Amino acid sequence: MTALSVFASGLVTGLGFNAPATLAALRAGVSALRQTPWSDIESGEPLRGVKVPLPQWWEGLGKLADLVAPAIGECLAEAEPVAPKSIPLLIATACGERPERTARLEEDLLDEVCIRLELPQNPHSAVFPLDQFGAVQALMRARTLIEQGHARRVIVAGVDSFLHQATLDAYVLRRRVMTPSNFNGFFPGEAGTAVLVGSDHEYEGDALRILGLGVGQEPATIESTTSFRATGLTQALRQALGNAGVALKDVAYRLTDLTGEHYKFKEAEFAAGRLDGGTRPLPLGLWHPMEYLGNIGAAVLPCLLAQAMHAAQEGYAPGPLAVCHVSNDGGERAAIVVGLRGPEKGRHA
Repeated sequence: MTALSVFASGLVTGLGFNAPATLAALRAGVSALRQTPWSDIESGEPLRGVKVPLPQWWEGLGKLADLVAPAIGECLAEAEPVAPKSIPLLIATACGERPERTARLEEDLLDEVCIRLELPQNPHSAVFPLDQFGAVQALMRARTLIEQGHARRVIVAGVDSFLHQATLDAYVLRRRVMTPSNFNGFFPGEAGTAVLVGSDHEYEGDALRILGLGVGQEPATIESTTSFRATGLTQALRQALGNAGVALKDVAYRLTDLTGEHYKFKEAEFAAGRLDGGTRPLPLGLWHPMEYLGNIGAAVLPCLLAQAMHAAQEGYAPGPLAVCHVSNDGGERAAIVVGLRGPEKGRHA
């Protein structure tokens, strides 16, 4: 089976319009949370969240394309000598069950992105409308495309925005958004993110190796009344660690999609508590960039991979191995063990 590595990243977030700016701000602990123009339907107070300061105010398909196209462009610029038109674009988006989701994402998003990038659409490009799990499926498809010789490089991207009044109203009514009367919720955000991936054997510089990937299904979802034991994430972590040939005690830190909701924090700790046996020199770190970016939904996994690569290359990671894990409202869970291949800069923090 082909071993994948991440070679480059691109990010458009509330912290910056490119990967270097966003990653530097995340490293420094800078928060992009601000008062937004959208209101809480219960109190009438403005909601806090993270809006990317784009020059236009429109919503919908055009906005999503404007968020993700520059992130993809960053990755294309690092793909030489591979021609951009030969690189499939695999883009994760909000699932069809998202309240008031932008219409026709699957049909029209790729066309809009390719117009902005002035590229013909690659026949292997695709959209994965599966929220946070979409980029996981995209990574699996990327590996298949590379194994079958359809591509040397693939871009796995994600784009999402919760900043739409009807969407926010629906989540407020479900007690999911942080408001003056609800302290167990997420701050809405938006972002476009991307990573350039390829075969581990086809790159000479520093690369973030994907050492193991695992998936699981959680029966006790965030809005269910089923007894919650974090079985889905535990299954995904156990599978990813087994594929990588390591134990959780060998992993220095986790990069996660935790948004501020108590459910996900409990899930992360339940799963780690089951698997983190043995002696470790430092506590198992827990990084959650959505603390600074707001809930960026389907865009989160490429962001986590970009942050893991940056931390390893720049020497501020607490150790050589990390695990990224994400979860969907529908119960899908995924975990990915990663580590840097090539010389590391500096020393671990």
